[in-house]
Amino acid sequence: MATYNGEKYLGEQIDSLLTQTCKDWHLYIHDDGSKDCTLSIIKEYIIHHSDRITLLDYPSQSGACHNFLSMLEKVDAPYYMFCDQDDVWLPEKAEKSFRRMQELELQSPERPIIVHSDLLLVDKSLHTLDTSFIRNQHIKIKAIKTFEDYSATNTVTGCTMLFNHYAKKCMKEPYEKAIMHDAWVCLSVASQQGIVDFIDEPLIKYRQHSDNTLGARNMSQQTLMHKLKYIHQQIRDNIRHYQEMNAVRPLSIFDFLKAKLRYKKTLEP
Repeated sequence: MATYNGEKYLGEQIDSLLTQTCKDWHLYIHDDGSKDCTLSIIKEYIIHHSDRITLLDYPSQSGACHNFLSMLEKVDAPYYMFCDQDDVWLPEKAEKSFRRMQELELQSPERPIIVHSDLLLVDKSLHTLDTSFIRNQHIKIKAIKTFEDYSATNTVTGCTMLFNHYAKKCMKEPYEKAIMHDAWVCLSVASQQGIVDFIDEPLIKYRQHSDNTLGARNMSQQTLMHKLKYIHQQIRDNIRHYQEMNAVRPLSIFDFLKAKLRYKKTLEP
């Protein structure tokens, strides 16, 4: 778990971890320099759950992406799950993800594997906004099969991921070109012909609020000025994404654009 000024929702998230039906896990937390009561909350939980929760002590990483990736360098485990500070995990999230992982590893031993799921979109009070993040955002999971396909979009939301140590081993370093931790892991796995498997079921309450680092977008509710700013940001993001993909594996601009156009056609009615 990467934290930063998360006092408002942090307790609910940790409580949802402690009530998971799967009990074979350990929570590692690194705080990125919080100015609120986040650290105090974490230390209070550690007092009561020292066998389950560890606070990692090393310098701030200046952002969620490198905060998460830095923890992968510090923790050695057979499996990893990213956990945001402001969501709520449904009770069987870890169990169902791990069950699918075991099925895939039985079929494909020693391969890098990512398992991820759909999400419930909820407001800041956890009231349901949509029962499927994937459908809300018009993401076509089945259209993303190869490394080149990830030119179009990253279909994997980090807070739903479970990945094995083979996936971690194939990750490219250094991480300077990484935009977000989930995309970096997915690109690394896809570049090595690993498995990215989707559970078509929401296993997490994905909280939408004003402090989200990322979240669901609804362009229909935006003004023209906001839409123009969004388009400008999209151009910048595409340039960064192309650079990110090339840092993992060389990709021509032609193949990058071709994959984006191919995916766009799948969105047509």
